[in-house]
Amino acid sequence: MKTRFTLLAALVALSLAVSASQERKVLIIGLDGLRSDAFQQANTPHMDSLIAGGLFTWDAWHLGITVSGPSWSTIMCGVWEPKHGVTGNSYTGSKYNDYPYFVTHAKEIKPNLKAIQITEWPNMSDNVYNDGWDKKIKTGKDGDGAFTASVAAPILRDSADLDCAFVYFDQIDLTGHATGFNPNNTAYISAIENVDIQVGKVVNAVKQRPNYANENWLILIITDHGGIGTGHGGNSNEERHIWWIASGKEVEHKQISAPDPGSYRMAGGVDTNLLKLSPVQADIAVTALHHLIYDSGINPEKQTAWDLDGKSWLKTFTTGVKEAEEGVNMKLFPNPSKAVFTLWFENNSKDMATYTVTDVSGAVVSEGSAQYNFKTNIDLSGKPAGIYFAHVHTNGKTYTRKLILQP
Repeated sequence: MKTRFTLLAALVALSLAVSASQERKVLIIGLDGLRSDAFQQANTPHMDSLIAGGLFTWDAWHLGITVSGPSWSTIMCGVWEPKHGVTGNSYTGSKYNDYPYFVTHAKEIKPNLKAIQITEWPNMSDNVYNDGWDKKIKTGKDGDGAFTASVAAPILRDSADLDCAFVYFDQIDLTGHATGFNPNNTAYISAIENVDIQVGKVVNAVKQRPNYANENWLILIITDHGGIGTGHGGNSNEERHIWWIASGKEVEHKQISAPDPGSYRMAGGVDTNLLKLSPVQADIAVTALHHLIYDSGINPEKQTAWDLDGKSWLKTFTTGVKEAEEGVNMKLFPNPSKAVFTLWFENNSKDMATYTVTDVSGAVVSEGSAQYNFKTNIDLSGKPAGIYFAHVHTNGKTYTRKLILQP
């Protein structure tokens, strides 16, 4: 029996700084142990509504060990098991310092992001580190989805500064273990339909946010594995054949159908060409990360230091900020920097110029004058780490470069 009053008291004390709010936000909903064929058979109107206005596939084949620990690590880290190192539910062998959760990467770019995890499975909180969550709430291990939704809903609705959340439901997997992972099993189907109701409560809470009309939410829903009989962990289609949903303005509204790309656990390995055709588990983290840092102009797939395996499914990649054009040679160095950037430029007119530095919201944080062929120091000491843009204004034109301020 979980101590509900203690949890609810902890929620009252939960406080996230309002100053960290941004427009782009992510909600990931995890449904443990949901087979693709059973999902299609069940009556799930709440998730169906997200499918109708989103990007989805019934064919998101599992590439590795069909066990929760390694699967959720892939989903959250954006890399497969050989990199994150998790092969079982004890999370031993984890390499999260080398391959952290996507939230940690997002905070490298936007340190003030606020993120929370709400989960029914204690291992996901107790055995994971370098995950970036500001708060980790455990709602119990008995798969009580209604209670989890009641905990998650007010946080999602009322936390004005919340940028990213992960809500995890365990009832489907627990029912599969108890009675069988099978679309012909009425108890298993009933569990899916009950969790769909809880998903509806969570999504509706997001839509009830006072500033929802001005926010850009990406909702991602995923499972860790399927099942066969009363278990999972093998390489059968019943265990590997899963699904993938993304709902939001930044993804195309379409269904994707693609063949099995294989698995590095099976003979023949992974067909990388087929892998590009369908969303897979590692794509959740990369797509979520891309959405959160989109206005920085950083493409997570191209960050060699992160070494991600997944790909982003956002429709486009653009910052909306025009980089320097021909007619001016503009340099900023060092970039990244912890405080001071040196600006140097030359143009054809040799005119005097002014500069402004803006944050990602467009607010001016620094300004001054700059002279052709002379160095000018821009001091951002005391400013929050993250992405900024330097704009040189000369001869009736503006030229822009991106700055990365390190903590």
